[in-house]
Amino acid sequence: MISEDSYLLAPVVGDFMSVRAVTVRGGDEEIGADLARLGRSDFAARIAPYSDPAYAQARRIYLERNHPALAARARGVASVFGVPVDGDEFDTTAVGYDVPGGPACSAVWFPPSITTTGRPLFGRNMDWFPLPLSATTGMAPGPDEHPSCSRTVLITTLGESGRAVAQLGCHDLINPGYDGVNDAGLIMALLVDHTAPGNPGTSGAGFLDHGLSSMQLVGYVLATATTVAEAKRALLTQHIFVPVAESQHWLIADAHGAATVFEIDRTSRQYRFTDAPGDAPFIITNHALHTYPGVDTFPQVDPGREHDSFVRYRMLADAIAAHDGLWGPDDVDALLDVVLCAFVDNTAAGITGGLPERTLWNYVADPVDRSYRFRFHQRDLGPEPGTNHMRVQRTDHLDWSLDKALA
Repeated sequence: MISEDSYLLAPVVGDFMSVRAVTVRGGDEEIGADLARLGRSDFAARIAPYSDPAYAQARRIYLERNHPALAARARGVASVFGVPVDGDEFDTTAVGYDVPGGPACSAVWFPPSITTTGRPLFGRNMDWFPLPLSATTGMAPGPDEHPSCSRTVLITTLGESGRAVAQLGCHDLINPGYDGVNDAGLIMALLVDHTAPGNPGTSGAGFLDHGLSSMQLVGYVLATATTVAEAKRALLTQHIFVPVAESQHWLIADAHGAATVFEIDRTSRQYRFTDAPGDAPFIITNHALHTYPGVDTFPQVDPGREHDSFVRYRMLADAIAAHDGLWGPDDVDALLDVVLCAFVDNTAAGITGGLPERTLWNYVADPVDRSYRFRFHQRDLGPEPGTNHMRVQRTDHLDWSLDKALA
């Protein structure tokens, strides 16, 4: 049952994006059906075909063993789209719209020992292209395709397990897996890893899928684990594929102050964890931390390429070193602005393909309170004279918490 359907950020003519907040409760099959109906009615959502029945059959077996909640939600999706719940043609684990992509980003984790609140804090910029995804691949836009992430959703589910999970993202109503939190205060965020390959040739849904896609990982971990230690064990039981050209990595942190980054090694494809220190900020941008564990291991990059992952990391490290005292939410917010993504000459800034890229949302999260303070991109205002920076309009801070969503 959908118990809430409102806008955290309403659509406005001239603004880039909206954020729709939906809370769904009930059995997992019912949750899948409710989100599928919403997808069909309001998002022109589709399900994707498998290339061969063998993949569909094996995937069902895999999910029943490894992620039964998603298997049940897939049955609910099938019922709404009018395909057999045990059919071999369509992948109903995803309800896709506007076609998925993979974001660049910057994030910093602060352990409780160095915050003004005495609780851990997490700050994150989600950087991505404010274009139809087809424009980033040279393809013609689809008939119902909107700009990527312009119709962002914040989906909160309370399913059969009793675990409440909220996910912020786009492109898939079942798995909007860019950012998320659960009722235990475990948080997770997806970032692209430019230094390792993904699994090009796979897709986010259907075709030759097996195991869990990277978009399904946030929902799986948050539905399964309550701490970083539990999340590690859960991840190591899964077969994970990344259906884009570049890999991705994930920040996972808990309300007790532990944090780690989960990565897939570029050569061995083994799963690797890099744990946060307990007494200092922990920076994550878009390179593998287990491959480049410190600034002394970084390649030389022109510092004028401000959006390059290694340059952004250095900029954040320098700003952290210049900071005196403990860190509060306002301090974390200001730190994120040091690497805000909005440039006039995108090629000069080091953005792949020279396409325009923006920080579409950023936030400061408190996992103990299960709360977020968001800001979202609205529009460009014009170049900042004498710089390569574009001035942008963003929303005021918008406060949201999982507890309020459930209440």
